[in-house]
Amino acid sequence: VVVGVGIAATIALVTAVAWIGFWWWGSRGFTGGGLHLVIEGPSRVSLGQETTYFVNWFNRAKEPLASVELRVSFPNDFVVSSVEPRPTSQPFTYRLGSQAVEARGTIKVVGTFTGALGTKSAIQVIGTYRPASFNSDFEELQTRELEYADTVLEGNLVLPPKVLPGDKVTVAYRLMNKGPDAMEGLTSRLRLPEGFVRDGAPVAATGTGDILDGRLVSLPVGTIDAGASSTVRITGTFSLGSHGNAVFEAEAGRLTAEGSFAAAERSESTVTVLAGDLNVKLVVNGSDQNRSVSLGERQRIAISYENTSGEELHDVVLRFHLGGDPAPSPLPKATSSVDLLDWGQLDDPALGARDHDVLIYGKEQIGQLERLPPDANGLIEITVPILAHATTSRDVPILAYVEATIGAVDKVKVNRTVKTQPIVLRLQSDAALDAVARYASEEGAPIGHGPLPPTAGTSTTYRVEWTVGKTLHGLERVTVSASLPKNASFGGVKEVGAGEIGFDPDLRLVTWTINKVPQDVRDISASFDVALTPSEADVGRFAPLLGESRFEFTDAAIGEPLLRTSSSLSTDLPHDDLAKGRGVVKKP
Repeated sequence: VVVGVGIAATIALVTAVAWIGFWWWGSRGFTGGGLHLVIEGPSRVSLGQETTYFVNWFNRAKEPLASVELRVSFPNDFVVSSVEPRPTSQPFTYRLGSQAVEARGTIKVVGTFTGALGTKSAIQVIGTYRPASFNSDFEELQTRELEYADTVLEGNLVLPPKVLPGDKVTVAYRLMNKGPDAMEGLTSRLRLPEGFVRDGAPVAATGTGDILDGRLVSLPVGTIDAGASSTVRITGTFSLGSHGNAVFEAEAGRLTAEGSFAAAERSESTVTVLAGDLNVKLVVNGSDQNRSVSLGERQRIAISYENTSGEELHDVVLRFHLGGDPAPSPLPKATSSVDLLDWGQLDDPALGARDHDVLIYGKEQIGQLERLPPDANGLIEITVPILAHATTSRDVPILAYVEATIGAVDKVKVNRTVKTQPIVLRLQSDAALDAVARYASEEGAPIGHGPLPPTAGTSTTYRVEWTVGKTLHGLERVTVSASLPKNASFGGVKEVGAGEIGFDPDLRLVTWTINKVPQDVRDISASFDVALTPSEADVGRFAPLLGESRFEFTDAAIGEPLLRTSSSLSTDLPHDDLAKGRGVVKKP
């Protein structure tokens, strides 16, 4: 009996273990590996070369698979030529349904990569399926990393080996398509070295025509057929003061859907710029770099020159331009530079001959320029202010550069003309803040309340008005702020043309914030009340009403943050007919 009981117990234990194992592994379910994925094809990509990839799938489970689906993902720069078989739906989704044990298949994709040389990407395949014995889905992932290592485009940047400042330089970017298929929609970009001024280009423009920034130029290429070539060219000169090795960089490719440039070929070449006959340097307000300037600012200009030829130079003429673009520009000019500079305040000890916005210095002004010996040098100093008020709402840059003409070198006529690199002066916005306090409106109606003159210990309420006015440029991230004295309280917002006004009681700070003020908006205002209770210490004087107003903003046209201020306010209201002469605090 005991033996029988032991056997029964053993059987029960084995059965329990079996059920536990069944439920344990059953609850854990199928652990994957049913769908096997393989991506075949090159990992090193040649841009522009047609490439074939195979996506292979195989059911290696020991049971059928249900609801099999494959989602194939190629990079956005992959242009598909053909797909076999065709997807069930786009983009590249294959609903394969039920598949038997050991079922297999292949998807063939042919296309061309158009991405950027030297970058990396990937092909990814996600497979989902459901084993026949389970009610849950499983997922299989396969990725093939790609390196854009080669290209069918062959580039060559052709330049003369040596040039002088002022010599005409032709830059030729030659492209050849070595692939079996045409390359379409190509664009080239050339980055020009410092000191190189392109012919016929508006040096002050950015994002205009084919100029992407000051030195990056975009030129269309279009289609290059298989085995064919195409060349883009630009011409220009090196400015005075340029010397040494100058590097030109070029690249060709396509614009992506996101607007970025995907380069399929890159080239560079170096030209040696020899020292010229005449070295001329231009400095404006201590710098030879582009900068922003404010209205009314005095421009202090220094022009230095030196004979570096080793020979005697004859009939040198220096023409200093302060205004228009030295090369033709597609931009219409709303005003000439004469309208932006106060030539009546010109300070020019050398007495250059003025022709509109050009000051000319020859042998009549500086006798040394008739015959300039080797290593001889000189300095011209000029001061001229920008007008204090804007004469146009258009963004008109001021260009400063020197054009030098050499009549002869050691009695050999050359009549060579060279220029310095233009310095671009961008006008800052003339935006200003006007802060006023009132007891009565401009029409004379009371808008404040309380005693006038103000009385110690008694509250008088005034209306503070902030007005931002401007002619030039749009404004962004505008903040106007001012603090209240301890014996004043914030009386609430009365009017806001845009943005919002807030008051921080801990900091006692009134703040007006505006996200942006468009270029065509000339002025915008806001107002709020301030209740002032003068103290005994204020008796016999004008009591403080509002601290200095800080006007902070970003000039949208030049991208610079600027700060301007308006004076503090008191109970002296000289422009308020009702309160004028009634601002001194009196005793109760």
